[in-house]
Amino acid sequence: MENNKFNAEPDFGKKLNEEFSKIKQEIKKPNVLIAGATGVGKSSLINYIFGDKVAEVGTGKPVTQKIDVYESDSSDVRIFDSKGYELGMQGDEDFYNNVVNLAKATNNPHNAIHLIWYCIACSGGRVQDYDLAAINAFSKSNIPVAVVFTKADTPSEEEMKAMRGCIPTNMQGNIFETSVIKEEYNQTKELIAWSINKLPESLRFAFVKSQLGNLEEKWEQAHKMIKQHCAAAFAVGFTPIPMSDAPILVANEIALMARILYLYNLGEIKDVMSEGAVGSLIGSLLSAGGKAAVGALVKLIPGVGTLVGGLINGSVGAIITAAFGEATSKVAYEVSKERINGGDISDLMKEFGPRVMALAKEYFKAGKKVDEYTL
Repeated sequence: MENNKFNAEPDFGKKLNEEFSKIKQEIKKPNVLIAGATGVGKSSLINYIFGDKVAEVGTGKPVTQKIDVYESDSSDVRIFDSKGYELGMQGDEDFYNNVVNLAKATNNPHNAIHLIWYCIACSGGRVQDYDLAAINAFSKSNIPVAVVFTKADTPSEEEMKAMRGCIPTNMQGNIFETSVIKEEYNQTKELIAWSINKLPESLRFAFVKSQLGNLEEKWEQAHKMIKQHCAAAFAVGFTPIPMSDAPILVANEIALMARILYLYNLGEIKDVMSEGAVGSLIGSLLSAGGKAAVGALVKLIPGVGTLVGGLINGSVGAIITAAFGEATSKVAYEVSKERINGGDISDLMKEFGPRVMALAKEYFKAGKKVDEYTL
């Protein structure tokens, strides 16, 4: 009778959806302020990095007279977009009251700014005094500030060098050149990496998930999560499969898959997987066929051999988790890359489960040691 609960495949799909929804509800969102004069390309930069034309079709709500906040269902980053201005003209006082002071404010945690990207268009050929005044004001706010030169494909090398040289010495390490037209002038990946590093740990997952400009950051974040779940699997110290600890291992795998799919913005796949594929995939690895199914895979792990007395120890559990997680992340990476490149991902989505299973077996055969995942 006990085996029956491991054969109820629809329950696996339901659990995956529950875990996915739980992540979405509990995730902590960072607030990024994008500032700069009129026409510097703030919207283009936002849409290039976060996609879905966030700055155009997102729900923009006024926070102050000078700032709109953009949020979308596909992004877990709140974008605070300062309306164009020019210091030294009428409206200076409004800018400081509504933009600089908002960045400094700490009395409203929901609107607290975590990062500032100050944009300057290279097409102008120079850094204006009002840019330097704004950068100086922001740098005193104790919030990480990046100077983002947009349209970096337009100036000559000499002009670009001169513009960079105008930025204060203490900000030289925070300068990034970007272009949404020519990739060779584009440092958005470096800007994204800098931003992730500057954010508090609790906010990094949401930022990595939401940005589309650096897929490698998603890969690295996924690997960190896999290590966490491997450590959890290792700690269980399993009793005989399919007895008391089997559901714990299954729950660990499902939670890991949900986090990886969420990280790669692949919620569509969880809907496909909920049609029974989750039970087939995870069941084949862990439980649907009881210890025989797991044992068949364990035989592929060098040095482990068959199950002894129906036991799976922590090392084997961690290896299974590692193979499952790495395979899921690799397929998710492939699907995401194809989607970013504008390809059709419908067939890749349909083959997601079988592809993960095939890769998991390859990881077993590779004979990786458990400490590669748990340390």
